[in-house]
Amino acid sequence: MVEASLLAGLAAALFLAARFIPVAGIAFSFLCPAPLVILGLRHNIKSAFLGLLAATVVVLMLSGPTGAVFFFLGFGVLGVGLGVLAQRCSRGVDVILYGILVSLGSKILLMFVAKALTGVDPFALDPKEMTEIVDRVFGFYGTVGASADALADAREQIAAALRLLPTIFPAILIMASALDCYLSYAVSAVVVRRTGGSMPSLPAFSEWRFSKSVLGALIVSLFLPFFGQETMWGVLAGRISVNLKMCVHVIFLLQGVSLLWFFLKKWNWKAPFAAIVIILVVFIPLFSTVAVIAGVGDMWFDVRKRIGRWSA
Repeated sequence: MVEASLLAGLAAALFLAARFIPVAGIAFSFLCPAPLVILGLRHNIKSAFLGLLAATVVVLMLSGPTGAVFFFLGFGVLGVGLGVLAQRCSRGVDVILYGILVSLGSKILLMFVAKALTGVDPFALDPKEMTEIVDRVFGFYGTVGASADALADAREQIAAALRLLPTIFPAILIMASALDCYLSYAVSAVVVRRTGGSMPSLPAFSEWRFSKSVLGALIVSLFLPFFGQETMWGVLAGRISVNLKMCVHVIFLLQGVSLLWFFLKKWNWKAPFAAIVIILVVFIPLFSTVAVIAGVGDMWFDVRKRIGRWSA
């Protein structure tokens, strides 16, 4: 009980530090789930959620209802969930997969609560309002002597991206949940090791491989638009196709970058230079396209396994 209380209090303190300390608060936000993961790892579900509720009450008293809701759904449920999963699963991959579902569920619930509190529906952003915001922003830049042609091009690109945002919002939410889950797990695993504990390990990034079923998801996303756009089901199929393509594209990119990291390690590149190469590949469209193609090829042919056979 004492340990659970200390962990709950530490989680609340880290969340409040992340909320109120500028710049440095970002680091505290990464550490915030760690005490909750330890709480779920070392205690049963009932004790872990009682500790989470106690931490939420502390945040409620010091930060108000909005902060308490954001702490509980944004950090608490995922942190405790990862700890419980790490206690029950033997493989780190399983913890991450189930953790993504927990993270996604808590974020969707947080969206509904935010809508109830603020009246703003993040699932139905108004394109007209976003266009007006873009007009106001670029109207300001137009008054400071910026090139009219450059502003027009930039405005059109941003406006197009904002118009697409409501359509791809589900894919963004899924990828944000995956990233949040992975970062929370990775940081918490380091903290748990420092405290003398252990969590199921994840494969090294150079060994990441996704299931071939992702190729099936790509095929489905290509056929969905043929349902047509005239009916409600056709529109829904089109939206599912766009979001599925986006998620699959990111998975192929990760697979391709993982393959590249494998070769950089095999060629004994030093970590800083290898990291620079990876960053360039991710952010330069031409290179990222090549990485996506390499990811598709590796997913189908398992290049690393074949290289191991040839080396033998």
